[in-house]
Amino acid sequence: MSLELLRQVTGWSDPSLASLVGREFSCPCGRTHALPIDTLATHSGSLQEVGAFLKRQGASGVWIIADQITYEAAGRAVEEACRASGLAVEPTILPGDPAPHADREALGRLAFDLQPGRIPLVAVGSGTVCDLARFMAYRTGTFFVAVPTAPSVDGFTSSVAAMLVDGVRITYPAAPPRAIFADPAVFARAPHTLIASGYAEMLGKLTALADWRLATTLNGEYHCPVAEELVLEAVRPILSDPSSTSALMEALLWVGLAMLLVGNSRPASGAEHHLAHYWEMRALWEGRDPLLHGLRVGVASVLVQRVYGEILQRRREIVPRLAGHGSRRSPHGTEADIRAWYGPVAERLLEEHASWSGSSYGPRPLTAPGLAAAGDAVGPYLLPLEAATAFLRKVGAPALPHEIGVDPDLVRTSLRAAKEVRHRFTILHLASELGLLDEVSEALAQEAGREVSA
Repeated sequence: MSLELLRQVTGWSDPSLASLVGREFSCPCGRTHALPIDTLATHSGSLQEVGAFLKRQGASGVWIIADQITYEAAGRAVEEACRASGLAVEPTILPGDPAPHADREALGRLAFDLQPGRIPLVAVGSGTVCDLARFMAYRTGTFFVAVPTAPSVDGFTSSVAAMLVDGVRITYPAAPPRAIFADPAVFARAPHTLIASGYAEMLGKLTALADWRLATTLNGEYHCPVAEELVLEAVRPILSDPSSTSALMEALLWVGLAMLLVGNSRPASGAEHHLAHYWEMRALWEGRDPLLHGLRVGVASVLVQRVYGEILQRRREIVPRLAGHGSRRSPHGTEADIRAWYGPVAERLLEEHASWSGSSYGPRPLTAPGLAAAGDAVGPYLLPLEAATAFLRKVGAPALPHEIGVDPDLVRTSLRAAKEVRHRFTILHLASELGLLDEVSEALAQEAGREVSA
């Protein structure tokens, strides 16, 4: 990774994952960024260092959280390393099949094992286990250590937890890890589907960056060029050579640091994640398997790339004429729309909407010059569709909606509904403001139908 801007801003000659932790710097974005992680170890054998790290932190005991699968992958070894360092160990092993969710049921299980005092936690696992641990650490005033068991997600360093509450994915403040011990000997043994999920997650960074640029250009949303560079420089080598699980884990951790810099997931999550969350929620309330998060993100990223193409390419002649009218349209659906789209979880989502501060995404009306500038800004992040699908095929991940159980009707519905998941401007919100979202959703649903029959 070249990270030229980071070098210029900080004066650091050779920034690396290990050298960035615990540092802070003033950024051209106007903020002073801090990375409140003490240790980020990615070398072989780092798993055995967990206990010694906790002893240096003054801990006398530790609470290990894992599921049955991740406990066998690394949790047992972590427990042995902690006991060898003289720590008392309290393990909580969640069910492994079916996989747990970061929800009230799992939190209830953890509550029964919660010990008096501020015992540090060790999360052994990936997305769900880490979300549960960071949420519990934040709520109990302690700290936690992350031990990834698969290169499947980018949220290991996150300071927020995506919790499933009454069927709706809601983001809560949480504790970032004090240390991460990502041992290649552990995550290299991860199942292929988890590794493919990590690669697909990385593809989604392109549409996330496009949405961030879109919101910055049209709405004046806060933007950090250093965080953007971290994500882009992490993505590039993975797209060109998806052959190393160690390189994939490092890329995911760089993306995580970018999110930690800005304090939220904006550098790495846009419309592709909103679609993935909607498909997950829908599958759960219909009693279906939602599949892995990253696999959904990869398919959604290709779909979002197509939305960009419909708005900025196929309809580029009419978009300027719609700009003035679009500024008077709401980017969100009505209450009736949300109830129709979200069924049994609509009430909880409407409660979440009520907590959003206003409905405006920026001090503007839409203008033709503004839309032209936005098109130029997002251009570098839009891959040819053939390249995006070829990448997913190469890493063994699904590329088309029907390959993850999303039929043409659900494509149509989800493109209209997914923008309600977060108060974060994306290409789906712009399409809605321009009055094009229904038309584009129909076009892509028909395209999905042709792919099913092909």
